[in-house]
Amino acid sequence: MRYVWAALLFTTVVACGGGTGASSTAPTPALGSTSSTPVALPSTSTAGCGGSSSLTTGLRSLTSDGTERSYWIEMPATYDRNKAYPVIIGLHWRDGSAADVYGWSGFFGLKNLYGDNAIFVAPQGLDKGWANTGDRDIRFLRAMISEVQKGACTDTRRVFATGFSFGGMMSNAIGCQMGDVVRAIVPMAGSLWSGCASSSNKVAAMFIHAKDDNVVPYTAGMEARDLFLKRNSCGAATVQLGSNGCVEYQGCDSGKPVIWCGTETGGHWYPNFSAQESKTFFDRFK
Repeated sequence: MRYVWAALLFTTVVACGGGTGASSTAPTPALGSTSSTPVALPSTSTAGCGGSSSLTTGLRSLTSDGTERSYWIEMPATYDRNKAYPVIIGLHWRDGSAADVYGWSGFFGLKNLYGDNAIFVAPQGLDKGWANTGDRDIRFLRAMISEVQKGACTDTRRVFATGFSFGGMMSNAIGCQMGDVVRAIVPMAGSLWSGCASSSNKVAAMFIHAKDDNVVPYTAGMEARDLFLKRNSCGAATVQLGSNGCVEYQGCDSGKPVIWCGTETGGHWYPNFSAQESKTFFDRFK
């Protein structure tokens, strides 16, 4: 059954140190702009550039489809109103929370690598997951991204999404439908179980999945990969990428690469190399 993994996932996450036991202590709010004089910015910068940010580090809420939704945002401590920052969205697993991604996970290790050079956002799913019933989560994420872009200086060319398990599934749903606002995705141990609506907008994608994953089968990750290979018109030939077993498919549409990182072992978790490979992938898009 397609959702049999759900009952197993909570046990797996807890065993790996996950779940809802993360600290919910909010860090010190972001400092003000380090640049006092507005400067001319490229056309890809958002409306939030040039003025004082209306966003500070912490928990925020908005109403989507008549339901109050929430997300954690981490602003750079040295936020510069004249610098267009990338936005990195981290999506939690089933029975996890946005606070877990924001807290102990450090956005799956990406926060340590980017430091103050990105704006990080961790949205909260309904019922601790991302069923995306009737595209409700897609609409919420669109509203969230719009709010962040209006409230802070961001680069529209560099909006990225990553997530683990149910968060990986939602990353795939984003890639299927939100290529007009999201540039690249990195689903980890994901599948197509959060949906994949048809869209002419394409994204770059890197998939990370272990062969011995006993919660979300390796074949489910491969199914998602194959769909994006087709969408991006990729060929069957691959070249090795880096030293972690990743391969990049050849012949994909310009600027829309597809990368597969299939690991022999690791179970239902994301590997230690995932943060560095994800950052290297995201940094390709300037």
